Amino acid sequence: MLSTSQLLVRRTRLILAICLVGAIIFTSFQASSTQALLGPSVVLHLLGIALSALGLIVLRQPWVLRHALGMSMASVSIAYALTALARANMDVPEHGTSAILFVGAALTTAAIMPWGLWPQLATVSVAATALAAAAYHTDGTRAALGGDPAIAVIIGFALSFVAAREVTRYRRAHRRELLDRRRAERAVRRLAARLEQRVIERTAALERAHEELHRHQAHLAHALRRHTIGEMAAALAHEINQPLCAITNYAQGVVQRLRGDRIDLLALREACEQITHEGLRAGQILRSIRDLIREDTTISRDLDVNALATDAVRVIAPQAREHGVTVRLEGGANLPAIHADGAQIEQVMLNLMLNGVQAAALTRGTRREVVVATTVDRGEIQVAVRDTGLGLAADLRDRLFTPFVTTKAHGLGLGLVISRSIVESHGGRLWTTPLDDDCTTFRFSLPTATPPAPGS
Repeated sequence: MLSTSQLLVRRTRLILAICLVGAIIFTSFQASSTQALLGPSVVLHLLGIALSALGLIVLRQPWVLRHALGMSMASVSIAYALTALARANMDVPEHGTSAILFVGAALTTAAIMPWGLWPQLATVSVAATALAAAAYHTDGTRAALGGDPAIAVIIGFALSFVAAREVTRYRRAHRRELLDRRRAERAVRRLAARLEQRVIERTAALERAHEELHRHQAHLAHALRRHTIGEMAAALAHEINQPLCAITNYAQGVVQRLRGDRIDLLALREACEQITHEGLRAGQILRSIRDLIREDTTISRDLDVNALATDAVRVIAPQAREHGVTVRLEGGANLPAIHADGAQIEQVMLNLMLNGVQAAALTRGTRREVVVATTVDRGEIQVAVRDTGLGLAADLRDRLFTPFVTTKAHGLGLGLVISRSIVESHGGRLWTTPLDDDCTTFRFSLPTATPPAPGS
């Protein structure tokens, strides 16, 4: 939005442009209709043309804005004076036409100039004085102003004052609008400064919170490392305990056979092979736990679930016989292969079977057994381990897979946690199924190596 000074300069240039065009037109007509090409009237018109052109150039200067009102009043007053002087030096002066011309100029100036009442009064006074002086200079008397032209001038100038008054109201409203705009801009700048300060404060607070979070995370990482070291030590002791027990059982069997009267070399050889196998399995367990901790990709291959279950049943059989528990395998027929790490999946089976054997051993009935069943369902191999133990309490069933939660007197509560981690790392899931009787069934599923055919 333009300021009042800018509007004054722009409108003054418009008036000068109108004067320039009018002077050129009148000079052309006058020069073509008279024989004296350089008469006084023509010279005055040429002077008006030169001054209008000079005014248009001067009003483009930056310093004019500081003196916009004075420059505009001077330009309009000079235009009135030159017009009156040119009309007075015409061969046949027409005072009526001159009066109408001045009245039209005054009304136009009052309508387009945003300067108010008193500048209009000053310029109209210059116009009226110039018109009266021109008439007096031509006739030597003021009689030429009597009659209709004088009344027209008075009415026109009065209308110009009314127009100037309206322009004054507009200018004041414009000034109020500018002041309101400046106040709003100052308020926006204050709000922006306040907001910027608040952003700086919040940024500093966020940086402090970020640093505090880093320190807190460092403390948590240190505590987690200590917890992980302790948990891994317990996990290693729990997992390696199974092959060590098997090695102990086979070694005791070898000792008993050596103390007997008759030595069965074939049985001794099988027992020694089992001891070797269990020692290798202990090493595999160590490597498997290390791989789980490092989150490396395990060595997977296509495997037969029934073969893995058979090996696990064979490994757990000596400990089951010691507790008077029967371990039975119900392998499904024509099961597809799974793509998995055999040592880890067998470790899961052994964990579930061992829990089942220990639970079944606590019963006083004659039916003490653990049943391992393998089936296929919707492209997944399911392995179910069911025991004839005393079952699980309802409040314990929801916390089975929480670390260090166990029902055993000397248990660590990590077997099910590690087993679920292994199964989930192979894309499967591990859960327990509540039954109406005292039996407890754990199930885990694994995806098959090849996807099922559509519609199967």
